[in-house]
Amino acid sequence: GAQVIHIVCHQSRTVLSLELEAMASEADLDCWEKARVDPSADFEGPPAVRTVFGYGSLIFRPGFDYRRAYPACVRGFYRRFWQRSADHRGTPEAPGRVLTLLRAEDFGEAADSEAEVVVYGMAYEVDEAQWPAVLEDLDIRERHGYIRTVAELQPLPPAGEGCAAEGAFEEGPQRAIVYYANEPGQNAAYAGPETIKETARIIAVSCGPSGRNDEYLFKLERALGERGLPADPYIVELASEVRRMQAAAAALTGAEAAQR
Repeated sequence: GAQVIHIVCHQSRTVLSLELEAMASEADLDCWEKARVDPSADFEGPPAVRTVFGYGSLIFRPGFDYRRAYPACVRGFYRRFWQRSADHRGTPEAPGRVLTLLRAEDFGEAADSEAEVVVYGMAYEVDEAQWPAVLEDLDIRERHGYIRTVAELQPLPPAGEGCAAEGAFEEGPQRAIVYYANEPGQNAAYAGPETIKETARIIAVSCGPSGRNDEYLFKLERALGERGLPADPYIVELASEVRRMQAAAAALTGAEAAQR
């Protein structure tokens, strides 16, 4: 029979209205056994790709051993909390939101033609002997609507501002595996496009097997600064809106309690 998982989140009671998405199972949300793999990506080179680029939870919780970690960036992607999460920060009945990358060509009308299309994160170099196990674990971790491909990495200048020119690493061009939204137009895991308020309304109250949804957002916001990465205006605005909604809900709850 179906496995029942009881999830307890120690979270202040809120009066936020959350529209539950009636999904019967993880599979209905394109939560597969493993992430899809880009058939056109060259993973084995030479040189073989043994580096992982993290842009979300991998920044504050990589979850695997690595030889070296350093700030880096990739071009051609947008970072958004537009991926449903039924297995980590939500449930199939009430999916949370986690980060995904969208290729510029998939971003549609929301794309800003004047802005540089770049995402800042952490690159993790993994030893050859550990690579198969790390890749297996990541393909399971990123199974909820993601596809694995290869992207060119660019280093951050010492000041931590801007994305350096192509091929700016002293040792030559560097590549890393990247997980991004698989066919967002046909992917049930994809929730976008959403406004900041729409996404914040869900993150403010959602919870799943990996914990509270807001914890993911706040840890990422803090980790970007701790790792010397430029602030992401989208993340800053979203975190601010979640805090505002939670404060308003807490105030309303307090007022109602005082009237009893």
